[in-house]
Amino acid sequence: MDKSYLELVQVQKKNKIEGLYPTTKLWILLFFVIWIFILSTIKFTSIQLPLLNLVWIPVLLFMFYISGDFVKCIKACRVILTIAAIIFLAQAFIIPGDREVFRLAFLKVSDSGLKKGFELSTMVLSIAGAFVWVFQTTDNKEIGQALEESGVNYTVSYIFVSTLNMINVLSKNSQTIMNAQRARGVETQGNMIVRAKAFVPSFIPLVLSAITGAEERVLTLESRGFAVKCQKTRVLKLQKSGLEKPAMIVCVIITVLLIAGRVVLWM
Repeated sequence: MDKSYLELVQVQKKNKIEGLYPTTKLWILLFFVIWIFILSTIKFTSIQLPLLNLVWIPVLLFMFYISGDFVKCIKACRVILTIAAIIFLAQAFIIPGDREVFRLAFLKVSDSGLKKGFELSTMVLSIAGAFVWVFQTTDNKEIGQALEESGVNYTVSYIFVSTLNMINVLSKNSQTIMNAQRARGVETQGNMIVRAKAFVPSFIPLVLSAITGAEERVLTLESRGFAVKCQKTRVLKLQKSGLEKPAMIVCVIITVLLIAGRVVLWM
């Protein structure tokens, strides 16, 4: 039996962790950030490294696995790993300190640089990894629908969702334009100079297509009565997985334990 349109647009998720309500995932993200900042205040070794920041990396990998999106999340984290490595190297080699820890030719790593680089890179890796988990396990339209159901104005919700969608749209359009330029004989692959020369003839069509697309979206929204002040029809119906309450209880318990443990260490 063929499904109706209303049935086809619904988001069906068999995994209950992946199917958590979007606002619950955002609360978990907030708690996760709080945990990272709490544990980053606990330092070890003679140069005071926040080694407990590394605890969240296997935790994130476990969250990726139980959500059923391990491969997709790992692929999304590759850019984050590169950024974290750049932050670590930049901080380690640039920031001066009283004690030299490592030297490579004329480059010197001081205790202050190593401490700052390790702290920033691990925090970026952990927090960005949590964001990856939220947005890789949640469709943009789910987030928009959840925001509307929580009382956020539908205009704000649409702007937020369209901004998220714009990243994917521009990425696809950019790839299409690059393929078209390559078919016309424009060299788009090679060293940095070659890529820089191909940037302008690829960037201008991308901007123009984005402007044209924005005008088309405005006309589409107006034809559908987006600006009319009335009760909006919601085609997408979000369903809770049933683990929202246990997840929030676990998050609150972990937060209380971490705060209590940190207070005891301060005392």
